[in-house]
Amino acid sequence: MIKNNFKKINKKGFTLIEVVIILFISTIGIAASLSLALKSAYFQNVQKDLLGVIFLANEGLELMTNFRDTNMIIGNNYDDWTGFGSAGIGENFYKVDYWNLSATSTEDINTSVLQQDLAGFYAHNTSTDSIFKRMITTQAETSASTTIESWIKWSRRGEDYNYKLETVLYDLSF
Repeated sequence: MIKNNFKKINKKGFTLIEVVIILFISTIGIAASLSLALKSAYFQNVQKDLLGVIFLANEGLELMTNFRDTNMIIGNNYDDWTGFGSAGIGENFYKVDYWNLSATSTEDINTSVLQQDLAGFYAHNTSTDSIFKRMITTQAETSASTTIESWIKWSRRGEDYNYKLETVLYDLSF
């Protein structure tokens, strides 16, 4: 009689289908984590832009307020934004900079690109174009008050963004 020397070997391990399932689930988890990290970085850039935009819009309003205050001190019309006399009733569009004591007329916001100088300050006609454009709109309905709007426009990764900050300036000589 021939004796069967073959023992039944009970090996425990993963089958090919189990390995494929584990790799598939791991790949989905890693892809989800990378997608979350990329979205987080994108939104961080958008929030950084928004913080800068808020300051740039506020600077535009402060500059116009400064022009109004300076005009009143030296005896000019409060709404003499360009140094050539009262803007009068109606709507006007301007570029303003922190180093200039008057506004410059502009056609639209696309011609008002802010540039960043070597010190990191934004102004028109300095050196390197930034992604930001700023235009100041004045709307006078009476001779005693003017609505000032500071418009900022910028693009990031193919998406356009707009931000507007508004105030009303009054002729304090009345």
